[in-house]
Amino acid sequence: MKRYSLWLIIAVLAVFSLFSAVSAVDSAAEAAAGQVSVTLVTLDPAVFIEGDTGTITVEVTNNGVQSVPLRRATMYDPDIRVLSNPYDTATSIGAGNKMTFVFTVKADVPEGIYYPVFSLDFRDAGYLRYPVKLQVQNDKLEISVVEKPDTFSAGKKDTVRIIVGNPRDNQVNGVIVYPGGQGLDIVPTSYFIGNINPDSSSGLSLSVTPYETTNLKIKVEYKNGINTHISEVTVPVVLGESKKQANPILSNIVVDLEGETYSVTGDVTNAGLEVANSVVVMAGEGVTPVDPYRKYVVGSLQPDDFSSFEITFQAENLESVPIVVTYKDVDGNLFEKTTAVDVPEFTPGAGKEGGIPLPIIGLIIVIAVVIGGVIWYSWRKRDGKSV
Repeated sequence: MKRYSLWLIIAVLAVFSLFSAVSAVDSAAEAAAGQVSVTLVTLDPAVFIEGDTGTITVEVTNNGVQSVPLRRATMYDPDIRVLSNPYDTATSIGAGNKMTFVFTVKADVPEGIYYPVFSLDFRDAGYLRYPVKLQVQNDKLEISVVEKPDTFSAGKKDTVRIIVGNPRDNQVNGVIVYPGGQGLDIVPTSYFIGNINPDSSSGLSLSVTPYETTNLKIKVEYKNGINTHISEVTVPVVLGESKKQANPILSNIVVDLEGETYSVTGDVTNAGLEVANSVVVMAGEGVTPVDPYRKYVVGSLQPDDFSSFEITFQAENLESVPIVVTYKDVDGNLFEKTTAVDVPEFTPGAGKEGGIPLPIIGLIIVIAVVIGGVIWYSWRKRDGKSV
């Protein structure tokens, strides 16, 4: 009986020592696992747009002095779709080492802030839970037209200046501007901006030459992470007469007719708000320019500046003559403006029928003078003899 009691006591002590050893091992494992923590979380894109696919990268660090065995790493959220598989691993994270886990997710959720949970299960201890902040923001790039003419002119190059702004809380990349439209010549045909930081913008100028009333469509393509997005704006292009372009006006017109040649003098004034280059004054259709002033080259006229001119030409049976002023803008586009000027009518042969040509009249006068002189001399000589 005493021997049986002794063995019973020994067995109980052995069981207690076994539990103590297991407990000591668990406590050591828990202590080691407690030194593992999340030290860095990176999202790409930093802020999602609804429907975007991206990645969440979690870095964990073992700050302890013992290696910690791992079992599984997962990412979970009831709303955010996790597209990648969990990390089922039998590896360990060594003392002072780091380990990175990357999860692919898709944000098929409305705007808002979500917290998918990163979970790291230890083999000999519990687990580590870490909620990751994921923001969904639907703001897109904004396109602002900051400069354009009120009215476009057919065939005339004008400038349209735009600014592309980023109202988002994260940087977007690969920004490209694509302008287009029917009946338009546009330079450049595309423009690469690159990255635009949060609350920043980038501007560019477009040279637009329209040939009909149409729409200028500006498309901006950009990436949010690996996701491509597009912003667009439409600018009406209405043809008409520009309020700023050069406007040559003729004044102080004087018309002289000398024989068969008209001489027109006057002033040409630039009443517009832009410079008029290569200004030339000439007679229009229906007349024949003659020397010395077939055309009159004025040159450049600044706004509110003027210059005198003179042109010479011949015309028949006309009561008015078109005076044409041609000029160019700063881009070399040629313009033309015509003004009708009243002239005294010239009819070939009018008032000449039955008349005597001037040379003959002169000869008759000379002959008459000679005859008169002879008669006078004869009379005087006759009178002298009789005396």
